Amino acid sequence: MKKLVLTILALLALFSALRAYTEPVSPPGVALHPGLVEIGDGSTSIGIAFGVMEKSGEEPSTWSLLPLRLVYRSGDTNVTIGLNGLSFLLRGGVNVGRPLKVDSPRTGDVLSIGGKVSVSSRVDGDVWAVGADVELSPRAEVTGSVVTLGGKVLAATGAVVRGSVSQVPQIKIPFLGILGTQFSVQVLATGRQLLGYVLLGFALFLSCFYREAHARMMYQSIPASWRETVITLAVSLVVIPVVTLLLIVSVIGIFFIPVLAFIIILLALDGFLFLCVRLGGLLRRLEIAQSKNVPLSLVTSGLLGLFIVKLPALVGIFLTLLRSGATTLVGQMLQAITLACVSAGMLYGFGAALSFTRRRSSKA
Repeated sequence: MKKLVLTILALLALFSALRAYTEPVSPPGVALHPGLVEIGDGSTSIGIAFGVMEKSGEEPSTWSLLPLRLVYRSGDTNVTIGLNGLSFLLRGGVNVGRPLKVDSPRTGDVLSIGGKVSVSSRVDGDVWAVGADVELSPRAEVTGSVVTLGGKVLAATGAVVRGSVSQVPQIKIPFLGILGTQFSVQVLATGRQLLGYVLLGFALFLSCFYREAHARMMYQSIPASWRETVITLAVSLVVIPVVTLLLIVSVIGIFFIPVLAFIIILLALDGFLFLCVRLGGLLRRLEIAQSKNVPLSLVTSGLLGLFIVKLPALVGIFLTLLRSGATTLVGQMLQAITLACVSAGMLYGFGAALSFTRRRSSKA
């Protein structure tokens, strides 16, 4: 496990160094990007950078997990939009397939894929449209740049853009047409569910195959320690806000808030995954003592449990495609059930993982 972690860190450091070497000017703040995919014709280029963590240099500084960056370069023009990668897993992060109207002041970048953007207010940031047009009314004021890839910028007299205005209408983006149809929301929701399933399954695979002893003990301890888990969770709900407040008011402690958040997310994810493993094991009537390949049995049980948790949302997405009032309502309820199950599982999983860690440390 240590060799795997060291190898991953070495690769991230190497890719980050290569990316920093190819960029003439580094963005302010802290950035860790393992890759940059860039396509160009010699005079114009479009790039997508994906990374692990990034901190903006703006005031107030913000942290971004799994950051994504879209880069547009043409001559002396260099426009970059930074996105929190979690926006693609959470609703409302990126507008896809539907027209977007900005009719009230907005702070932050605006990104629309396959949907026209209409701005009639102030935007403190950049405005991007991929495969669609950007329309600026006389009341529009954009403090950053306006970029359209596969569309045009339609600016009325009186519209203010303090940055640059770039449009590349001749670009044809494959498969973008489906995002402009009535099924775009369902396509995005399905992709979000599948992406979450794949990422959680990969995390489960790493945990079971590279930390087999931990996985075995977590699987066995979850049903036997529910009282301790509930007590630990209740205490944590009181202690964590107090600790966070103390870190905020201190000068040095504020830098440890991302570390605290990372630990909380890691413990919650660990506990939730093995709750799914336990659910799948109950359905399969899995006996660890009789299993010939424990890691494989745990992974397959976890994938089954994850599928059971995700199934209501997938069925709900299918029902919303029927375009009926009753089926749409039922579909939304099923998606809400999955969201509630995942939220409750993460919360309980955090308590289970924390109580398990406490028992292990006390025995050691």
